[in-house]
Amino acid sequence: MDTQQKLSLLRAHLPGEEAQDALLLSLLEDAAALICALTWRKEVPKELENAQVRLAVIFFNRMGMEGEAAHQEGDVRRSVSDLPEALRKEIFAFRRACT
Repeated sequence: MDTQQKLSLLRAHLPGEEAQDALLLSLLEDAAALICALTWRKEVPKELENAQVRLAVIFFNRMGMEGEAAHQEGDVRRSVSDLPEALRKEIFAFRRACT
């Protein structure tokens, strides 16, 4: 999947959002960097390209919460984990042996 396809897929996951392409491309790059760091690879494996887009969606939705693990306003409380367990397992399945 090329960059434009990933960008289109990311936009489809963010209905009603009018985010700039530069921001979305940056989020895709950040997601790719995290996947590469977690798998000890230089490129995102083809099998993890959809995971890259889902991770970029998570990054987008967490904008403004940088550094917070939990946030409360009145009776509404939300907390986040660093990386959802299902996504972590999917990414770690492609981890290379450390050399």
